[in-house]
Amino acid sequence: MNTNKLRDKIKNTCLLFICALYGSLSIQPAYSQQTVGLFQNEAESYPGYTLISRDTTSHLIDNAGFVVHTWTRSQASFHQGYLLDNGNFIAFVGSGAGAGSAAGFEVLDWDSNIVWSWSDTGIFHDVVGLPNGNILVLYRANYTNAEAIAQGKDPATLNDGLAPVMIREIAEPGIVVWEWEAWDHLVQDFDATKANFGVVADHPELIDINYQLSVTSNWHHSNSIDYNTALDQIIISVRRFNEFWVIDHSTTTSEAAGDTGGNAGMGGDILYRWGNPAAFDMGTITDQQLFGQHDVSWIPEGLPGAGNITVFNNGAGGLFNG
Repeated sequence: MNTNKLRDKIKNTCLLFICALYGSLSIQPAYSQQTVGLFQNEAESYPGYTLISRDTTSHLIDNAGFVVHTWTRSQASFHQGYLLDNGNFIAFVGSGAGAGSAAGFEVLDWDSNIVWSWSDTGIFHDVVGLPNGNILVLYRANYTNAEAIAQGKDPATLNDGLAPVMIREIAEPGIVVWEWEAWDHLVQDFDATKANFGVVADHPELIDINYQLSVTSNWHHSNSIDYNTALDQIIISVRRFNEFWVIDHSTTTSEAAGDTGGNAGMGGDILYRWGNPAAFDMGTITDQQLFGQHDVSWIPEGLPGAGNITVFNNGAGGLFNG
């Protein structure tokens, strides 16, 4: 089977499979030969594969619950793994500093041999493979209280520094070839004597350094990343802001740090954001649509709704302050 088709089927099977797991206590198995975790398989389910990772092992299963293939990592990790366009498999390994972090990732071939790897304690939550074989990785940058205050942060909302989201593109055998940082795209209306001062509502393309629902250094807690090949754009879930952001990947690293350049001509500024207008002073809690969301992604070409965005809204109907 073509690797791209296999990958797309995996993505579209996962939600159905997870729903089946949650409903399993009251549902009789549809298959008489139940195998790995299969509780239900209706005719409406997508004919594909599901990828499940735990500890040092990742299993690819079909709709009958049979294991099609297994990969073994060198170190345990609670993160999911992904199939890449070239047929290799990527997964986080080890634990970094704090929940959601990892010590690195490994790219494995079909036989679980390490093709190449990357180690860095700043890695956080998710990765996505690019068509050219490079890997986009979510990070948490780290800045001190003094550095945050110099950028216009209210000292009363600081605890132990500030850790905004950062994205790095890693090429084999472990070279950073592109980088984007939220820290380069700030605005604030707290202190006119500090950097980034302006009217927050006039700059939805920027990030209000003083928008924070709780006092924590884990400011953004971005938990998923996806890539749109046709648009050359990146989308990330920003959990603690209760929204997702779209940014331009067609920029150089220098352009990504500014507000010009790239296909959209906006450098690394936010091209589109959705979920919580209060994050940029354009709404209130009543306008909020997302609550602690995960797994924002584009629907791939060739599937129903191609080009649309899907997101798992964890706390729909309730306020998320975590």
